[in-house]
Amino acid sequence: MSDRRTTVFLSFHRTGEASDFAAFVDRVGADAAATPGFLGWQSSVLTSPLLEWAIAVTFREEPSAHDWLDRTRDLPAEAGYQRAGIEFIVDGSPRTPGVVVVKEAVASGREAAFVETAEQLARLERAQPGYEGSSVFPPGGILSSWASVIRFRTEAQLDAWLASPELVGMLPQFQAHLSEDAKVTKATTFGSTLRVTDGQAAVTPEWKTALAILLVLYPTVMLLARFVGPWLNTIAPQPWLATFLNLAISIALLTWALMPLAARLLGRWLDPVEGAGRRTSLLGTAGVCAGYVVLFVIFGTVGFLQP
Repeated sequence: MSDRRTTVFLSFHRTGEASDFAAFVDRVGADAAATPGFLGWQSSVLTSPLLEWAIAVTFREEPSAHDWLDRTRDLPAEAGYQRAGIEFIVDGSPRTPGVVVVKEAVASGREAAFVETAEQLARLERAQPGYEGSSVFPPGGILSSWASVIRFRTEAQLDAWLASPELVGMLPQFQAHLSEDAKVTKATTFGSTLRVTDGQAAVTPEWKTALAILLVLYPTVMLLARFVGPWLNTIAPQPWLATFLNLAISIALLTWALMPLAARLLGRWLDPVEGAGRRTSLLGTAGVCAGYVVLFVIFGTVGFLQP
């Protein structure tokens, strides 16, 4: 799949008045609109002193986002702003460890209270090790619902915050403003989904993640052994080096191509809420097992594909 919808979240240090920054993001959005592959943009909430000023810009594919960023790298400085962070969301998942994106369906009439709760969370987050900033985006432009972007320096620091008593204690108050469960997504190589349900965090069961990994790893290993292995043996006759290179290629394919594809195809089954039902779980597992059988038949009967 060539199209990989990419959203760039640009956060900035607060300088001057919010109205001036609003004019700046209008200029940024208009400039981005001139880039091929542009899909839309949205500004964050600018009225809170605790939330970062930010803009989200979405492109049809990642190269378009990089083309735009390269072309406009001096734009913030020319307008008197300094960028605090840049995050990429590709195919709905953060690229950067330590970043979490929360999609929130805020109930009608609860918007102001929701922003106040987001400010309370930001105040708690400021006391956590590794916290870098958070921004909140209202629906509009590219967003059909509210969205929050929270940044920590490392994945371990983010995980510590997500499991902290402070956050757990705030979840019921946070959930009270929503009409449905929030969906929380963070950087993950192997397609796990984290969601907040009834004030509790839920993550994809490890056995499902393991089955999904096996589904894409098996054909990868077989095809590499058949087509890449002989070539590696010629350039790296030492078994220890050939094995390392073979594993490096496998992990690269798994990380940036195969598991993102599997996560899209198996998204509902991997979702800890939507996939928790007995019927969905059984049907999804049966589908994955059927995939194993198909692979067994292919590699067991097509001699050309056998190492």
